[in-house]
Amino acid sequence: MHTHTYMPVALLVMLIIFLVPVNAESGSDDIPLIHVTGSGTIKAAPDRVEIDLTVVTKNPDVKAAQKENARKMDLVMSALRDTSKGNLTGHEIGTTSYSISEVYYPDDALKAKFGEDVTIYEVMNTISIETEKIDRVGDIVDIAVSSGANSVSSLQFTLSQEKTAELRKEALAIAVRKAQTDAETVISAMGKNLGDVQEITVDESYQPPVYYNQDYRVSAMKAAGPETPIEPGAVEINARVTAGYRIV
Repeated sequence: MHTHTYMPVALLVMLIIFLVPVNAESGSDDIPLIHVTGSGTIKAAPDRVEIDLTVVTKNPDVKAAQKENARKMDLVMSALRDTSKGNLTGHEIGTTSYSISEVYYPDDALKAKFGEDVTIYEVMNTISIETEKIDRVGDIVDIAVSSGANSVSSLQFTLSQEKTAELRKEALAIAVRKAQTDAETVISAMGKNLGDVQEITVDESYQPPVYYNQDYRVSAMKAAGPETPIEPGAVEINARVTAGYRIV
């Protein structure tokens, strides 16, 4: 009789010992929270431009193609650095890529020029321009094209790191205010009060540049007239936060 009453009591004591810490620990998870997300967007004019200019030369004689390509690129670089023309500094111009490859599918013009069964080689030399001279983009492109550049392989408007950081602060402030306003509106409608922030998450965001065009060929530039009109659009800086407010 004594043995039968002892086992249940022992089990009850063990259950209490194991359950108490679990209940005490999970008590912090019982705080009622409202989770809201706010976003902020700031639009601004870009303060930097990045231009990739390419000189392409094709010839069955690879050495002749290299020589002609180098000659044309020297003319382009000289014109861009000339203070009376491009007026760009060495820090604003740099070579980004250089390649030599075989032309596997020559067009009719190349076939007519060099023959049907001739191996043709293509030499490509690309330079990159990074400058704050936003108002001179069209002029810079025209100078490069008239000096021998075959195409603008990339043109994008961006913001400097300093400007991006400044505008992101403003966007984050807007996002926080929107999140708090939404939380207050919902809690007020529920007849409750909004407590302190218990948690907050800031989403990392990537700011894409504004592309004017890709692979902008010489034929399109010449068709545009004596001056290539290039107007940058606005760059957007986005920020988003998710906050958890206590309901009291």
